[in-house]
Amino acid sequence: MSEVEIKNAKRRRRKNKSAQDEHLPHLARALNAGEMKPALQEFFRREYPERGLRVEAVDLGKVYHKPGKDCEITYGVRCRDNENKIYAVWFQAKMSASLKACGDTPQAWPGCGFWKPVHVWPEMGMVLHTFPYDRKLPYLGHLLEPAWIKQQVEANLGGLDLNAGARCERVTVEKIKYMPGKRCVLRYEILFADQARRIFYGKTYDDAQGRHVFQALQKICASPACHDGRLNVPAPVAYLEIANTVWQQAWEGEDFNAVMGKSGWENFHRTDFPGKIATMLAALHGIVMAGVALRRGHAPQAVLLNACDDASDIAPFAPERQEALNELTRTLEASMTLFESPAPETTIHGSFKLAQLLCRDKQLALIDFDSIALGDPLYDVAEFVASLAFLQVSDEIPAAWLSESIETYLASYQRQVPWACERRRLAWYVVAFLLGKIHSSLKRREPNGVKNIAAAFALVEAWTNILTRR
Repeated sequence: MSEVEIKNAKRRRRKNKSAQDEHLPHLARALNAGEMKPALQEFFRREYPERGLRVEAVDLGKVYHKPGKDCEITYGVRCRDNENKIYAVWFQAKMSASLKACGDTPQAWPGCGFWKPVHVWPEMGMVLHTFPYDRKLPYLGHLLEPAWIKQQVEANLGGLDLNAGARCERVTVEKIKYMPGKRCVLRYEILFADQARRIFYGKTYDDAQGRHVFQALQKICASPACHDGRLNVPAPVAYLEIANTVWQQAWEGEDFNAVMGKSGWENFHRTDFPGKIATMLAALHGIVMAGVALRRGHAPQAVLLNACDDASDIAPFAPERQEALNELTRTLEASMTLFESPAPETTIHGSFKLAQLLCRDKQLALIDFDSIALGDPLYDVAEFVASLAFLQVSDEIPAAWLSESIETYLASYQRQVPWACERRRLAWYVVAFLLGKIHSSLKRREPNGVKNIAAAFALVEAWTNILTRR
């Protein structure tokens, strides 16, 4: 039995023991924003009787569901107190069999205001953490404090193209994105005494990876590709060592997927966007990171094991597809011979997909370099193909529209690089990444991902046919 088969057998045994969610009896209610609104209002009245809080809206954010184990949910809650003051607060909820707060829970935390950092909610089988309380991101509270930010801004005026002595007058902070325990993105607008205004984004990491990203961004933005129009990356402003935080200039564009949703995906292959995207990627792959110690990207064996994990985690959501999932992982393992010849090694983005593109006035910018590494360029090429193809499932875009766009993108990329984009090797990566996307859509309980699971497996089968074609 191979290493992959042994690992799969162990995973199946673990999953089969915990495929039910009987120990999360309140999960359906927790995932219903309409039902959570009165539930949270009653809970807050009990926790904060003197405030008279009235919940006006509850937004359901990211959901990470592990069937038979636990579920993590992010809520955005808007409420008013008895003085009509408005509060917009993020809460991270965790539901599990054993209801308890982790470790010593503080009574107060920087940035939380009057909110308790941790709430235990027995009736819902839930523990709520109030943003910015996060043990793995301990400086989040400081990153919301104007006085602390003013000090950091005035210590990093060069990155903002300001002369020494510029005085910060006002700081406005907006919460953009939060991945509890991992990442947080904040938007800052700074007004100076001479009326100069600067806008930048801050991304906080759970470890020192931020410095690695900052150094890579400096090298990328100094490259010819970022000066001749092939590649557009918002420039780094500063790295705050104590907070593991990268500040990066604002490029106020719109999510590319949203832009195409408005203009129509049926027109995508007729635009110059597929070629522009291919040019950006080829340019990035051509940058040599002298003096920056890039980490190694995922080797094919690691990609295979991740795909096996995803297949194993999909099975509890779709037990009727267990054998098909087993066959897929066997096919991926049997096709590892495609990687016997060494691949070129280049600077890779490591997560090159639609979500990392911003658009403004038909111009594109590339963001989110958290996974930058030295690796196989086809890893990036295939990641984008998978993200484009999966729109058939997530956004119900007709396959024909996407297929033409994928071919245009691949042909444009191939013209700009010296290495071959061998189609079977590309398909191997695409199949592995599609399994990850299926798993992600199911654990987050995305409606289209759940509804269109048959279409998702048909998509994987189509790319598997390319992989196994001789």
